[in-house]
Amino acid sequence: MQENRIDHGQIPLPEDKPEIRDPGIEADSQGVRIPLKIDDSIIVRSLHRLTRMAKSRIIGAMHGEYILITEPSVPISERYWAVLDESFLCSYFNEGLLYNFTSRYRRELMENLVCIEYPKEVEVRKIRKHRRIRVNIETKLVAEGNALPLLADMTDISPGGCRLVVDQPIQAQTGTLVTLTFSLPNEALVNEIQAAVVRTEGINGGKALEIGCAFSGPSSESSKIINFCDFCTFFEV
Repeated sequence: MQENRIDHGQIPLPEDKPEIRDPGIEADSQGVRIPLKIDDSIIVRSLHRLTRMAKSRIIGAMHGEYILITEPSVPISERYWAVLDESFLCSYFNEGLLYNFTSRYRRELMENLVCIEYPKEVEVRKIRKHRRIRVNIETKLVAEGNALPLLADMTDISPGGCRLVVDQPIQAQTGTLVTLTFSLPNEALVNEIQAAVVRTEGINGGKALEIGCAFSGPSSESSKIINFCDFCTFFEV
């Protein structure tokens, strides 16, 4: 899928309603460039109360000037929410890299939309460790030799593969090719990723089949899984 890029011309900070633009990722010799993408998640954590952490969403940006995000708010009880203020730490994942930077509010533009400062310094980390993430995801499975799609429960996932539980009749053995479609907990849709069966085992007294799958692409879908797993690994989800 082709990504939209931000126009790097002179864009004034909006006064009332923001002009939404997609942040660019092209190289730039002036200052630090973060490869922000519209609708990606960004984690915001208070520097004064580290336990206060909120998930926000990228709305737009102007390199070197500002970043537009949904207003981060933290639940402090069942009935009350706190809005992060003063300075805060932002963490953003892209293509296996974690970008950490501090920022603060510049302006509240409208309900649930704020403008924060674009950082002058960014810490970049490469997330190397991969582990299986426990999940509970309804998955559409189409197996080679099966005419109709089946529903499976995905019980764990990693950048390399996943484990599925199927309680419907299916002809699957080692080497069988399958196509999987599912939505990750971060709301990213993985659409028709290809995989191969590497292991099968009957469970629940033979009433269900556990299937181990190894992903093979395409890269556009694999990258969504990698970003999600990196995120979970970093925050020990």
